[in-house]
Amino acid sequence: MLTLHGKLESALLIPGSTNRKTGQIYHPRSVVQLKVQDRRGLTQLVTLTVPDHRPYENKAGQEVAFPVRAYAPGATVQFALADEVA
Repeated sequence: MLTLHGKLESALLIPGSTNRKTGQIYHPRSVVQLKVQDRRGLTQLVTLTVPDHRPYENKAGQEVAFPVRAYAPGATVQFALADEVA
């Protein structure tokens, strides 16, 4: 399993919406955003969907770690929260 370490930038609830053309409904979801650095020192903002964002709201600016899984839909590696997190 991979562990993603970074500085917590925000924890918030993204509101739901409906696509006007297709009618597809997007439900609200809790997310956290992390600033992570690679070996070269480059910073990337990573958004993770989490079961509940509220436990992380007061940790903005702190270093945090999340167990994740990685996938590559194209050339860029993306991260998703691992199933083991409560």
